[in-house]
Amino acid sequence: MVVSGQFQSVKPMCKSDDKVKASAKVRSTIPPSWKLTPQQQSFIDAFAEDESKKQ
Repeated sequence: MVVSGQFQSVKPMCKSDDKVKASAKVRSTIPPSWKLTPQQQSFIDAFAEDESKKQ
């Protein structure tokens, strides 16, 4: 019995911590000219809290 197939090696990829920290700062910074409703602000805050838990 002969089994043929293709194999591909996968190189592990590591992400830099610097990019994650920088992007978290960008997401939580909102220009003062934006007028957000309390609902919009709480939505943004929920994602900011989620990001801090991951790190």
